[in-house]
Amino acid sequence: MNLICEHCDEIIIGNAYHVTSEEDGITLLDMIVCSLCCMEAKRLQLHTEVLDSGSADALGHGKRGHRSPMHM
Repeated sequence: MNLICEHCDEIIIGNAYHVTSEEDGITLLDMIVCSLCCMEAKRLQLHTEVLDSGSADALGHGKRGHRSPMHM
């Protein structure tokens, strides 16, 4: 399954990364991204973690990756 980076909209080659941000118990950011966008997230001091091959499905992200705001 090809995942699409939810930040730059490119096909993810290699590892996919989960980027999250939370404030006062409210999720502000929850994305699957490519390695370049992960590097940017790290620079911004956001929480990042590498995903294994089945993790994106377990997180509820589909092939396209984008989720409606109602899923938060």
